[in-house]
Amino acid sequence: MSEVKFFETPLTRFAGTIADITGVAAPEFSPAERVEEIKALVAEKAGKPTVDKAVIYNPDALGAWFIDKYVDMFKPMTERSLLRVDYLTSFPPKTPVCFGTMFTGATPEQHGIHEYVKPHLTIDSLFDRWAAAGKKTAMVSVAGQSIPRLFQGRDIDYFLYKSDRAVIEKAVELIKSGEYDVIEVYVMEYDTVMHMTHPKSIFAKAAARRHVEGYVKLYEAVSEAYKGQSTFLAFAPDHGVHREKYLLGNHGKNIPEDMNLSHFYTVI
Repeated sequence: MSEVKFFETPLTRFAGTIADITGVAAPEFSPAERVEEIKALVAEKAGKPTVDKAVIYNPDALGAWFIDKYVDMFKPMTERSLLRVDYLTSFPPKTPVCFGTMFTGATPEQHGIHEYVKPHLTIDSLFDRWAAAGKKTAMVSVAGQSIPRLFQGRDIDYFLYKSDRAVIEKAVELIKSGEYDVIEVYVMEYDTVMHMTHPKSIFAKAAARRHVEGYVKLYEAVSEAYKGQSTFLAFAPDHGVHREKYLLGNHGKNIPEDMNLSHFYTVI
């Protein structure tokens, strides 16, 4: 059996690349390097360097190994995607550490999060850049979680709910309204259930299926509501997971299962 290797493209490149394709300046700590495959996809499908709208879907804790193991489960998502990009997430692979990097381009040394804490990040982020450029932006998330806690206080609209189901319903409603240029969507059931059971439990797999169903709902809403406009849609988890010797699921180790991350993108 071949050894599983770490992916190479750092997650720090995500923020600057997304800034480029949404037509805004990159956050301050974004490295100069970009994910060129994303920019090429946008240029090909939109016929220009930028898209008109963006929807970024962040299901928590769906690592690359899990998506590769359960190929059929993820087909409704992968078959609607045009590009897969493999990233090495930030260490330690804890939710606030990784989302802190994803939306700022900063390393943990720069954004200051090195453990499972949810501080109010005041450094420059995509949310700040979108707001400064006049992009109407919505964050739709489960309340009290890392993304709304880290990126609170921005000049964007926050819609916070108790359940993933309510989050998806609101995100679809906002897409159909046509009111927003950027919509960020965060759901968390797989991560919650995985910690209570283990990554491959029947309950965890059922939660993962619901995350895929949520993506399909977003895809269909975008396809219908944004006709005639180019929209970047991302399936963008934050880290992977593993099963501990005491049997429950966990994450936070410097191992490929936790660190290897795959995003899936399309332009509609």
